[in-house]
Amino acid sequence: MRALLLYNPNATTTTTAVTDVIARALAGDLKLDVEATKRRNHAGYLAAGAVHEGYEVVVVLGGDGTVNEVMQGVAGTDVRLAIIPGGSTNVWARTLGLPNDAVEATAAVLAKLRQREERRVNLGMANGRWFGFTAGYGYDAEVVRFVERRYRLKRAVRQASFVYCGAQAYRAGAGSRLPWREVEISLAVDGGPQATGLRSAVCCNSNPWTFLGPWPAQLCPDADLDRGLDVTGLTALSLPRVARLARTTLTSAGVGRLRWVRLWHDRPAYELSSAQPLPLQVDGDFVGEATHVALRGVPNALTVVA
Repeated sequence: MRALLLYNPNATTTTTAVTDVIARALAGDLKLDVEATKRRNHAGYLAAGAVHEGYEVVVVLGGDGTVNEVMQGVAGTDVRLAIIPGGSTNVWARTLGLPNDAVEATAAVLAKLRQREERRVNLGMANGRWFGFTAGYGYDAEVVRFVERRYRLKRAVRQASFVYCGAQAYRAGAGSRLPWREVEISLAVDGGPQATGLRSAVCCNSNPWTFLGPWPAQLCPDADLDRGLDVTGLTALSLPRVARLARTTLTSAGVGRLRWVRLWHDRPAYELSSAQPLPLQVDGDFVGEATHVALRGVPNALTVVA
């Protein structure tokens, strides 16, 4: 089987030694080529090239951001995607049931390739960009932007950086320092009446939304890779509410019981809009600001080794 291993040398938990061990293990079973990513979005370019050149599987060693980039190149094709976690959180790899240790995950991927264990899964799209597990509009995406600006902090303390950056992002406000309590996001579902007054919105293609260490955070507790998209919207935003929301998502599936939370489940498409440009993230990567976000689910969009 012809395979391409793409790895991010700057991923949080990826080292040269680990990459070498994984490449040697894969080469024992696969006709393997290896490429390192060199810049943002390079992985997507390399993955698209692999599709064009007839590779049967693309193996990605990296975090959720690198996986998302590769997804842009292979989604909608017959090329398989295999994931070996190399980031700080590795949400989608863990959602697919893979070990969070890179070497253990390599063994699991090889076993699944030998046994042809694979599945076709649904993906989401946000303004034309594929996502595997989440897209966030508003506060959630602003936290991601703050984390990306503090790469050394993220590499040093990993997921704890999101706690610090969450507080910093709240204090800074949205866009040109607009207080989060003044943000107005509207949401339309399937052409129905609009919901208004949202301060932030997160769309999920699967559950959990993220992890804090070993603990899954269930912001969209009913989301499922084999169904449509879910959205969780916040109608109020303050640091005490953010803290309570975080505690609830980490300890239960009861986020819908919070009175400032609204849930939408298993829908094919949503439209989000704001008069003020707000940040947008997909699979934990900041992708820019927008006044409009078109979300849609795409059934059977990707073959994953899982």
